[in-house]
Amino acid sequence: MQWLMIPRQRRRRTAMKATKNLAYGMMALAAIMWATSGTFTQMAYDEEATAMQITLFSFAFSGLILLPIIAILDRKSLRIKREDFFPMLVFSMITGTFFGFAWYTCVKLTGVATAVILLYAYPSIVTIASVFLLKEKMTRNKALALPLTFVGCVLVAGAQDFEEGLTFDTVGIALGLYTAVAGAIYYIWGKKFLDKYSANTVILYMTILSIPGLIIMANPLELAETSLSPDAWTLIFAIGLFPGTIGFVVSMFALRHIEASRASIVASIEPVAAVAIAFLVVSETINALQGLGVALVFVGVILLRIAKESQEPTPILDR
Repeated sequence: MQWLMIPRQRRRRTAMKATKNLAYGMMALAAIMWATSGTFTQMAYDEEATAMQITLFSFAFSGLILLPIIAILDRKSLRIKREDFFPMLVFSMITGTFFGFAWYTCVKLTGVATAVILLYAYPSIVTIASVFLLKEKMTRNKALALPLTFVGCVLVAGAQDFEEGLTFDTVGIALGLYTAVAGAIYYIWGKKFLDKYSANTVILYMTILSIPGLIIMANPLELAETSLSPDAWTLIFAIGLFPGTIGFVVSMFALRHIEASRASIVASIEPVAAVAIAFLVVSETINALQGLGVALVFVGVILLRIAKESQEPTPILDR
C-alpha cells in the first residue's frame, strides 16, 4: 500500500508549497498596502489635516469597515476570552495607539528619511527575538538578507536627503526607535495571538482598542471642532481602508503561514513600493541611489525565499 501513498504525499507537498508561496505574496501585498500610507498622508497634509486627525480618523474608518463585515461574515471572530482582553489591549496600545503617535511625530521632527531608516531596524529585532521567543532558526540566508534589505531601505528612503544631511532630533530619534520596537512586537506578539485567534479577530480588536487612547491623546474638545475638506476626509478614509484595513488583515493571514522573521524581511519592500507609488501618483523622481536600494531589497527578499524552509507549512484556509 505504500506506493499508493506516494501520489498523495506529492500532492500534499505541492499544496503546502503553493500555500507558502501564497503567504509570501500576501505579505508583499500587505507591504504595498502600507506603502500607500505615505503618499495619501502627504496629500492629506496638503489638505491641512493634522497628524493626529489622520491617525485617529483612519483607525476609526478601519474599525467601521471591519466590524460590520466580520459581524456578518465571520461572527465567531468577534469573541475573545476574558483573560486575553488585557493582553490584547496592551498589544493594541503598543502597536496601534502609541505607534501611530510616535510615527507621525517622528516624521515631523526628523523628516521622512530618518523616520523610515529608524523604523526599518525592526526586521533585525524580529529576526533576533524570534530565535529566542518563537524558536525560529537563524539561517545563513536570513543573515545575508537582513543587511541587504536594511541598506536598501536606507538608500530608498534617504537617498535624496544625504547631500543635505539627515535630521537628528533627540526626541524624534527616541520615537523612531520606539516605532522599530513596536513594529517588532506587532510581528512577534501577533504571531502568538494567531495560535488562538483568527487574523480577523486580532486586527479588529487591535483597531478598536487603539481608538480610545488616540481620542484622549488628540484632546476630545479639539476633535469636536474638527473641520476638514471633503478631499481630506476621502484621503483619510483611503488610509483607513488600504494600509489600515487591507494591509493589516492580509499581513496577519500571511503571518499564520510563514515565520515572523521572514515576514518582517519581506515587508521591507514597503519603502520600495512607496517610492514607486509616489513616482506614479505625485510624479516624484527616482535617482540612481534609490534604484540601487530597490535592487538590494529585492535581492534580499529573493535570498530569503529560496532558503530552505525550517517549518512545515499549514493550509492557508485552516480558519
